[in-house]
Amino acid sequence: MKLGRNEPCWCGSSRKYKHCHLGREKQSPVDKGTIKKELNSFNSKKYCSVPESQKTDCSKKIIKAHSVSKSSSLKAIAVDGHVYSTFKTNHDFSSSKRVRPKKVGINQASVFTGFCSNHDKQIFAPIEDYAFDTSDVHCFLVAYRSLCRELFVKESVANTFSFARELDKGKALSEQIMIQKMAKYYGSNNDLTMGDLRYLKQKLDNMFLCKEYGDLHHFVIELESPPKAMTSAVVGYTVGFDGELLQTISNDPKNIPDYVFINSFSSDGRGYTVLSWLEEHSVSNLKFLKQLQSTESISNSLSTFTFAMVENIYLSPLWWESLNESQQEKVCEIYAQGAMEHTKNTVLMDVPILDDNPLIHVTIVGRFTL
Repeated sequence: MKLGRNEPCWCGSSRKYKHCHLGREKQSPVDKGTIKKELNSFNSKKYCSVPESQKTDCSKKIIKAHSVSKSSSLKAIAVDGHVYSTFKTNHDFSSSKRVRPKKVGINQASVFTGFCSNHDKQIFAPIEDYAFDTSDVHCFLVAYRSLCRELFVKESVANTFSFARELDKGKALSEQIMIQKMAKYYGSNNDLTMGDLRYLKQKLDNMFLCKEYGDLHHFVIELESPPKAMTSAVVGYTVGFDGELLQTISNDPKNIPDYVFINSFSSDGRGYTVLSWLEEHSVSNLKFLKQLQSTESISNSLSTFTFAMVENIYLSPLWWESLNESQQEKVCEIYAQGAMEHTKNTVLMDVPILDDNPLIHVTIVGRFTL
């Protein structure tokens, strides 16, 4: 590759070649300590996620808010105050592509510094201080918290993708090209998702301010006992339980896919999974729900969907340690798709029997029929 010193760099940084990649292979590689510090910088970002008009009521203290409730949910599955987590495991991908869950204390599990102490208490008191009741208000609050957390994470990792462009220092040109290509790919996808989530946030902020929740629909699954895998996320999926495409996701920022909010948690000794979506995102989600209902086990199918599509997962130690090596490897294999490997269209079809939690009741909240 021959470029003039003053020409734009081949990596697309908009900087001159002489100020960017000229002589890159001779530069000192980024040390592991710096890399680890960057990966651990998740909670360095702190702000309150309330709408702008509410920020005048913020307290000065930004807290570690839980996307999955510690008191009602994580404690229900914890052993000695710990659960297993797949999120932020500081995994060494040079030795293995598989992420294996690691134990984390419930004080740190599912936390994000995305609310001040005043608003975290004020907004979510109905679902923290009282039993979940499947009302539109309770369902909205569960979905709203997952959205705030998802947007917080995407904004937090945006700097990490910029940092990743520096990881080609000291590498041969072929490796530089690969690293820059990957950093651009994941960074661009993150930027697109941030735009989508900000759109969703504006919609839910308006509902929150007006206290009108009719444009958000919910499919609530009540289980006999707390789910063995708990999560809080917003997902833009592509395939269904039959392996066929439910939607395609484009690179056009104006073409927002159908998103689903998924929250699995415990309240008053029982388990719940709440699937939520905007009215305008009903096409794919109603197809998805019909397929879900036709599977042999809704709880097993949702567990597979969670492992395949979500990174913010918290597992019961008793459950995880009860699985044999083959079952654990199957879970890790499912999780690897989308996280480190290409997601196969059949990922939701081969459903392992992992958490056949008896289903008590299904509640529909919103103006839709299946």
